[in-house]
Amino acid sequence: MYDVDHERERAGLGYWLAPDARGRGAATHTPRLLAGWAFPAVGLKRIKLTYGSDNYASQRVAERCGFLCESVLRSEMVFKGGRRDSVTFSLLPGELR
Repeated sequence: MYDVDHERERAGLGYWLAPDARGRGAATHTPRLLAGWAFPAVGLKRIKLTYGSDNYASQRVAERCGFLCESVLRSEMVFKGGRRDSVTFSLLPGELR
């Protein structure tokens, strides 16, 4: 979790897996575990997940966990010496799958 804003009851969530750790469910388990804890324990009302628009694996993870797509921000991210679009998904209490 990052950018935890207690006043606005929101935070961001991110993860990065080493190539040899992929494909075993860790990326799906982590947001579920953190969101399941953060909504009641921290009192969050919104969790944001942002990733590069070409990261289809992260999109599938977000959707499996119940996150909904909100926006595509053009040329938002500096990445590997260039820029790329980012996609923002969000999760509200009661939406976690």
